[in-house]
Amino acid sequence: MIWYFLYPFRGTTEPPRLSPAHPLRRSFTKYGREASRHPVITILISVALATCLLYPFPFLYTNNFTNGSSNLPHHVWTAAQPVQENIATEPDVVMRSVWVHGSYMKALGRDVLLAGLEIQDALLGQTIDFNPKLSAGLGKSVDHDAPLSLEMRDSFHAINGLSEQSWFFHSPLLYWSCSPDAIAEDDDIVSTINESSRRSTSVNVTLRHSIVFSGKRFEDQRLVAADALVITLVHKLDSPVGRQWERQAQALAQSSTKPWRMYPRDGRVNNSQVYEFKFQPLSLQDDILLAIAYSTTVIYFLLSLTKLRALKSRFGLMLTVVAQTVISIMGSFTICAILKIDLSKIPREVYPLVVMAVGLENMFRLVNAVIITPSQSKTSRRIAEALGHIGPIALAGVGQDLLILYLLSKVVAPGVAAFCIFAAVALIFDFVLLLTFFVAVLSVDVRRTELSDSLETVKSQRKKLGAAKPKSRNAWVQAVLSGKTPISTRIAGTIVMICSVLVLQGHFFDNESPLRTLSRAFQFVSPDHTLPSPTPATRLSVDINQARSPTAWLRMQDHETAREVIHVIKPDAHSCVARVYDPLVFVLESSDRTPTNAGVRRFLPAAYDFARNQSTIFVVSVLIVVAAVSLLMNYLLWNEEDTGQDDDGTTHKEDPLMAVTTLTPGHDLDVVMLSASPDGVIVSVGLDRRIRVWDLRQNDRSHYISPTTNELNPFPILSIAIDEQAEWVALLSVTGRLMLWNINEKQWGPSGIIGTEARAPPLFSFKSPKPGAIASLLLVWTSGSLIEVNFHLESANQIVELHPWDGVISSAKQFVVKPTIADAEPTLHIVVLTTKGFIHLASQVDNKWESTTIPLFTPNNSQKAKAILPLPKLSLLLAITDTTASLIHIPTHQILHTFPDLDARPSSLQCFHSSKRRAFCGHTGLTSFSLAYNSRSSGSPVLRTYSPAQDGDLICTTPSQTSANPPCSSWTSADLAIHRVPHDGPWQALPCGAIVGVTKRRAQRQSPPDDNVSASGLRRRGVGASRAQNSEETDGWEAWTVSARGERHSVDLGREGDAGGRGQQLFVTRCETVARVGRRSVAVGFGNMVKVVMVGNERFEGEEGAEEVVLAMVGRRKKVGGRAEGGRG
Repeated sequence: MIWYFLYPFRGTTEPPRLSPAHPLRRSFTKYGREASRHPVITILISVALATCLLYPFPFLYTNNFTNGSSNLPHHVWTAAQPVQENIATEPDVVMRSVWVHGSYMKALGRDVLLAGLEIQDALLGQTIDFNPKLSAGLGKSVDHDAPLSLEMRDSFHAINGLSEQSWFFHSPLLYWSCSPDAIAEDDDIVSTINESSRRSTSVNVTLRHSIVFSGKRFEDQRLVAADALVITLVHKLDSPVGRQWERQAQALAQSSTKPWRMYPRDGRVNNSQVYEFKFQPLSLQDDILLAIAYSTTVIYFLLSLTKLRALKSRFGLMLTVVAQTVISIMGSFTICAILKIDLSKIPREVYPLVVMAVGLENMFRLVNAVIITPSQSKTSRRIAEALGHIGPIALAGVGQDLLILYLLSKVVAPGVAAFCIFAAVALIFDFVLLLTFFVAVLSVDVRRTELSDSLETVKSQRKKLGAAKPKSRNAWVQAVLSGKTPISTRIAGTIVMICSVLVLQGHFFDNESPLRTLSRAFQFVSPDHTLPSPTPATRLSVDINQARSPTAWLRMQDHETAREVIHVIKPDAHSCVARVYDPLVFVLESSDRTPTNAGVRRFLPAAYDFARNQSTIFVVSVLIVVAAVSLLMNYLLWNEEDTGQDDDGTTHKEDPLMAVTTLTPGHDLDVVMLSASPDGVIVSVGLDRRIRVWDLRQNDRSHYISPTTNELNPFPILSIAIDEQAEWVALLSVTGRLMLWNINEKQWGPSGIIGTEARAPPLFSFKSPKPGAIASLLLVWTSGSLIEVNFHLESANQIVELHPWDGVISSAKQFVVKPTIADAEPTLHIVVLTTKGFIHLASQVDNKWESTTIPLFTPNNSQKAKAILPLPKLSLLLAITDTTASLIHIPTHQILHTFPDLDARPSSLQCFHSSKRRAFCGHTGLTSFSLAYNSRSSGSPVLRTYSPAQDGDLICTTPSQTSANPPCSSWTSADLAIHRVPHDGPWQALPCGAIVGVTKRRAQRQSPPDDNVSASGLRRRGVGASRAQNSEETDGWEAWTVSARGERHSVDLGREGDAGGRGQQLFVTRCETVARVGRRSVAVGFGNMVKVVMVGNERFEGEEGAEEVVLAMVGRRKKVGGRAEGGRG
């Protein structure tokens, strides 16, 4: 709204867009970047704040106003407000009171109670065992100034029938039936007072502590001290009891033998103020207005959600909005209770409205700002840019609303002023939660692609709209209704807030119209109008340091007291008007009225009780909630935090994309063999006849595998394998000896002779050990023999040799298929390929191997299979020829799809894909499937990525079957993107959804344009570093990566970790040895050194939950990447 008022000066109603260098925008941008990088920490901070605000709520609010807690709002309007003297209002009753003080905060002393009883009896007549029902029917007309007998006095009591002479009174002395003997004999006066707090008078008015004591002090929800006894007389205008009260007060003032001081000295109380007491339930009109307001807000919220193209995030966004609104409202109630701000004057249904209206405005601003950010930007940059733009505007809007609420609180009724304070606190909390809770959830949402999936759609639609027809004349109206114009998003919340306050104000002035309320508010702030001073407190000739002023005491009366009093005076009404006289104050002689620390405390008594009794439980509860939410977040975001990836495998990790670490010390001569495990263990073999083991989980700690005797000398080595637990390393020598090395204990384990062939076995890997064995291995020789070796510590090794296949084996792969039935054991399979193109599948069932042939190609077919890749998580198998790759459904042996025109070197092909999901057809499907291989013609890598043609669809991975459900996308209808990268050298596919390789930099090749950011959130390490010095960096070698979407990044291969080993680095002319480590790392044999190239952060936690990455052969690959070509699969 402020921008509309500034229109004459600025010439526009658009909020200013601060420059990126502005300190305020820079601060919001920096905070948004850090919050999105650490969403879990930010969410935990907001959860801790929310717990601190919500936990005390039940301890601070109650429906019992006698225990020091704040009173909960109900479904009624309540008020005790003064009526302007210029308004001709005839009071219904007169209220007179006596305040009896002893020493400061010592009104519960026996002497004060006895003195108060004496004063009460002097003013009203004897009240011991007061029971006015005994005098029913004795009332008759009396002279104006004639004294009243006790019977006549009691006959006029309201319990005997309401008339113009009726009266009743409240007194704390009724706790003892106004008996001096009962007071004198009471050994525990404080307990009696607390136990009698629900006692009622004869007219069913509860003797709450709030109406019979002033200056109360509560501890542990019990009244422990008070500053004054309050005796209140309520009578009709023509009641003789009221006239007798006045006469007797003057008589007490003239007495010189009484042990008290009296104010006023003459006993005449002339100052009075007309008050209106209200207890009005919600009317039908109120219900309709609230229903319309909430319905409009909900409809606006739902329509705004439908405008967001982040379909997957709508439910989560709805929960976030509801949670933030609830926390803001409940937190505001908690703070208002601690500050002793009475919110019970207004129905509880009103409070959430303003918070919802203003809060939704800021939330949708931020969401829309994130959506329109460039899709190439990474998550942290999108959030930072959006918050940098929206943050200052939202801050200005909150500041504007706070100023408006402050001004309104000065001109409205006290109950509405309390509402303004509540709304101000709620807006502050909502803004804080917007910067913490909502920003963190939104960053997680973007990272999980529930919003980012829609960005490309928005971008493409924006291009289509560029050639749209001119808008018609009613386009503005449609835009307002759809929530797209500034008026519906920038000032709607402020308008709702102002209108709410004006409507509330009208309820406290006989339901006057909002227009009348607004005009009267402008009269208050007009220059020629003097603001009325608040109702003055009683001014005594001598300051007696009252702990609570009479005006404050009157306004703090709860709505239940008002309801009961109104019911006595006007049984069928919801309000009454009373002329309230200033109290007649009595102070006992020899009393010390010096204020002490035992007085009324600054904050709510229940808050002190909570801090004293619940602080330990409160702190423990906050810690438990934060810990529980932390565990929940780690569980829910485990995959995102571990991989930071999309469904298509693109990386979104916010840390630097690529990092290179050199493992030192290296070998003396070149590294010729590498093997690695997903748990971060690397084994390297050099020409110096040394074997070194590195454990990346333990800060790259390493050790040598040293042969102790000639018998245990493994050189020359044919093959290396590491088990799944990274506990054993298996070495196969050309002599036929198979040896085990214990990584943890750094010593040799069992060994055995199994025979050998001239070539390395197509399959050499560990399997799950049999019972009693410490390790089990599988070998497949090219001759077609299968050997299973089980090593034992206490007994002889078991070697089983089978011949399940005929022909020469060119390739063999081992894989495990997880069972689909609960409690079933995983099944071990071996798929082999012969040189004639036959594909055999062997399965181990009950410790026996059963082999079947997959009838894909015949020997006479020129397009015979040259390589195989099992995809166990999809139950698929890739059979690769010179020009095609066929997807075979393993259970049925059916060809699911054939990829034509690959131009691939079959042994170089690798594959990675997204996690499988349930498709529309009822089977499983994928959102992304990528093939990577070296081109036969150029030798450079090629990356082909298949994705559904429609957003939100899946590519079915099951053979076509009759289904009642709608069919999902097929492979033939899938979109194809081809990326080529002109790099030489080895490369490897990673489960994080990218391929990584190393290459020697071409001197003539120019540095690519700045591609630090990408749609997938990948970013480049060392942004802005000059590449002019690259020719001097590690002989001009670099590591590079290409994502499934084609984003490319590179880093100098010697940039990091060379400090400890650069002087030992040999000159490198070729690099051929690469092994995958974990989910996002590769180990490279670089001359005599081993370098680890990481894409993002690596945790080395095995393959569980990883996207599937399969390789056609253990070896070195080259890479693809620069250009993208589109097409159909």
